[in-house]
Amino acid sequence: MNDKELLQSFPTKRIYPVDGMAVTAEVWEEAHAYHRRQQQFHTRWAHGAGIVVGLEVIASDPPDSSVYIQPGIAIDSRGRTIVLPEPLAYDLGESRGRLYLLLTYAESPPQAEDNQEDGPRYVSAHFGLEAVSTLPETPHVELARIRRQGREAAIVDAKDPAHPVENEIDQRFRRPIGASAQPAVSLAVGYMGGPSGRRHGQGASNLAHALRRSGALVWVDDGVPLGAGLEDYALVYLVAEDAFQLSRDEMNALYAYLQEGGTLLIESCRHGTEGTAPPSDASFADLLASLGVQLEEVPGGHSLLREPFLFAAPPPGFETEAEAERQFLIGEGVLFSTYDYGCLWRGERRGRAASREEIRAAMEWGSNIVAHALARRQAAARGSGGA
Repeated sequence: MNDKELLQSFPTKRIYPVDGMAVTAEVWEEAHAYHRRQQQFHTRWAHGAGIVVGLEVIASDPPDSSVYIQPGIAIDSRGRTIVLPEPLAYDLGESRGRLYLLLTYAESPPQAEDNQEDGPRYVSAHFGLEAVSTLPETPHVELARIRRQGREAAIVDAKDPAHPVENEIDQRFRRPIGASAQPAVSLAVGYMGGPSGRRHGQGASNLAHALRRSGALVWVDDGVPLGAGLEDYALVYLVAEDAFQLSRDEMNALYAYLQEGGTLLIESCRHGTEGTAPPSDASFADLLASLGVQLEEVPGGHSLLREPFLFAAPPPGFETEAEAERQFLIGEGVLFSTYDYGCLWRGERRGRAASREEIRAAMEWGSNIVAHALARRQAAARGSGGA
């Protein structure tokens, strides 16, 4: 049914009740059908057809011919609501070639409950799930596509969701609708070896304020101790200037935080130095060695350089000279920076105020850092609660 045919089926009359009117099954069904159709038209034309929430498709672990669909809600092209209340496994079997994984709406025939033949009959809403080689003209919601190379090929998650290849789950053509709730993101700023004037907490708060203006719910807790409760934060920003050494309890808290999918952003404050490395750089190196973290340059094409803003390399930081000597390294759950973006987020560069373009680039880079930390936390949550 196309849009024109759908509009022509809009209910334009309804039953008006009067005293003494015989309410037969036919009258009852017509009265309720009017309201159902009104609701479906509102849903279809006010909100559209597509995925309201959830319904992500992930590969089996270890990979095989099955995929898992997470719980969620969708609306089909007739405005009917499709609910998947629990995770569902779907086996592609020996299907191969281009496959479309589709969710459809279905209803049961009227039937009595608990074999009570003299009781009311109920129509239950159901869903259908199938993998087809061509998109049908009947109402459906697309969940994913897969180009399966052969009947025995295992299905895997896409390494690069923007460029899935054969045998990878392609979710680019899903149509999200509705008002998706933005998760509230908490950032913690922790000071090692002294508070460093709380400069970086102020800088992080400026970054959070800029992100909130763009619609993200980002909040900062300043001066957070390294102990119980770190798991509440998507990103922990560790700052120091002087040499320091953490206690065993603090080390254990950081290790547990990383294992739970947290992200550490590590920077030394360079505001009080004159182009020399602050003593805290060496302390941070010892800390990372103790945690067993291996660091490397951010590889080209990494999501940190692309999401949500595109960078060829990390932008300039606090220092105005010798930027080529600055480092931004990445490890498992760790971002190590000698750029001192915390001071730049306060609008400062060495010996002068930062320009508007410099501040904007630093804020956009900060947005990428927060997005990276949030994606890591979400991936960890899916891993612990997924199929």
